[in-house]
Amino acid sequence: MKLYTFISMSIVIFMLTLCECGDYKNYIKRVMFDIHLLIRSKHIQNLNLKQDSINTTGIVEANLHDKRLDFTYLYYYTISILNFKYTEILKKFLDYLDIIIRKCQRFQERNSSEDFNRCVTILEDAIKNSKTMIKSLHNAMKFISYIDIRFLFSQGAVSHGIIDEIDFIYQYVVEISCFDLNKSPNLDFKEKFQNLTKFHADALNIVNDLFEKSIIIDTSEKTNLTTIKIQECSNENNYDVIISTCIELKKFYDETIEIWYKSLGFEQFFNPKLKKYIPPIDAAINQGDGIKALNILLKEPGWKSMNHIKIIYYNKLFSVDSIIKDQVCDMNFRIKKEHVLQLLRCRYSEILKNYYTLLTCIFHICKTDASDYYLKCLIELFNSFNKSEIMLRGLHTALISLNKTSIWNVNLHCKSNLWNILNWVTDFLRFLKNNKLSRDNFDDKQGKLKTEDVEILLENFHKFLNYMGRHLQNDIKHIDTRCSMENPLYYKFDKINEFRKIPLTMDNPNPEWAIQVYLSACNNFDDFCKFAYKSCYDDLGFNKVLDCQNKELDDKLIPFTVNLST
Repeated sequence: MKLYTFISMSIVIFMLTLCECGDYKNYIKRVMFDIHLLIRSKHIQNLNLKQDSINTTGIVEANLHDKRLDFTYLYYYTISILNFKYTEILKKFLDYLDIIIRKCQRFQERNSSEDFNRCVTILEDAIKNSKTMIKSLHNAMKFISYIDIRFLFSQGAVSHGIIDEIDFIYQYVVEISCFDLNKSPNLDFKEKFQNLTKFHADALNIVNDLFEKSIIIDTSEKTNLTTIKIQECSNENNYDVIISTCIELKKFYDETIEIWYKSLGFEQFFNPKLKKYIPPIDAAINQGDGIKALNILLKEPGWKSMNHIKIIYYNKLFSVDSIIKDQVCDMNFRIKKEHVLQLLRCRYSEILKNYYTLLTCIFHICKTDASDYYLKCLIELFNSFNKSEIMLRGLHTALISLNKTSIWNVNLHCKSNLWNILNWVTDFLRFLKNNKLSRDNFDDKQGKLKTEDVEILLENFHKFLNYMGRHLQNDIKHIDTRCSMENPLYYKFDKINEFRKIPLTMDNPNPEWAIQVYLSACNNFDDFCKFAYKSCYDDLGFNKVLDCQNKELDDKLIPFTVNLST
């Protein structure tokens, strides 16, 4: 009867999951079809498409109402066109700025400071006035970046919106818009001009690189949209060209917002009034709790300790900054939690692999460098291992919290799956529970070592290290498919050599070099565990989301919570 009940519950949960995935997938398909239809009906005729791309996608001639149309092609095609068109808009924007920059340079060359200062002010205003347009492009690409493509495609190459590139320009425009030139009368205009021209050059490099990478639009015959005006600029000595450029810029900003943001429906996607544009809520979890918990966690300082990690998501790298920015809401909850979980998997895998390596390093030192003090070295090792329980319990609590706050849905076949992490942490905790490793347990009442007890623990410890080593290695060898890390994982003999050098740098080294080596190694291990606990539990705010843990723990995780109390 119990087996029947369990199977029935599993089928119900599976069907609910399919339903929720289907709702979300249909929502994204509706949105993408509508965007595609609007682009196709209004703007696509002006684009010079690469013939190979047309033949590959088969979309241009396809009937969009044909149910057999492959959505993968439509998605790829639509995102590629938006990417190109937004790149073209940014290029035209920068070309207009180039006209003003060249004029300012001519005034600077002639030492006409009054004209130069006025020109720099006009250039700055032109950039400030672009804020609404740039924000529109940024919002559109932000919406694209919020789509959780796990529900649409299997792993592989998928088109991504150019949010990072637009974000660079957007952040600068926002920053300069907060600056009031009139409140800084002593500002050095030459320095200001240098900053503006550097931004222009950096942005132009980014935009030109995007043009080069275009895989669906033919840019070979494209000419500079403002070449003629730039030539005019070099021959004019007055402000006519600058004034006309600013007038054209204003018109260009307004037209871009209307045609490439509002008319494509992005306003209603962010503030949906029609039911079909309201993102579905996952009824299988408490999504409100998940959103609240994520917003609490993402404000905490612990993420800075992960800046050396980028996650690999559908062949694109995502930095910590890109993952933790933006408020979490119904629209981006799915993709945000997926990226956060994958980042935590990378970080926790790194911690546990390095943790294991440090243990094996100290064990090796006890057997070799400190062989004359073998039992004493082992006792220091066991004692440090015992103290590491605090770190392990912090990681365990964090992992359980992620499930109970509706952030982690157990899925064994995705890159964000934390199952192995929880399994390893639990194995370490159970070993510590079943083996008394505290230094107090190794001395009898006369202060003599209990050699037999140490030997028994040593045999258990050795077997456990071999067991954990196999499991960690099998998983870590695939870490490059999930994570890109600037800091390499610890290598056993590099760390051993590092510990061997420590006594040589100390002012008052212990007369016994070998003792100092293993004590230094144990101290390093202790510090490592303290930092891991602080950065990955305390400083991530898991103690602040207790009131968000209203979801019952997933049945598949319950075995990881029993028999852990010491």
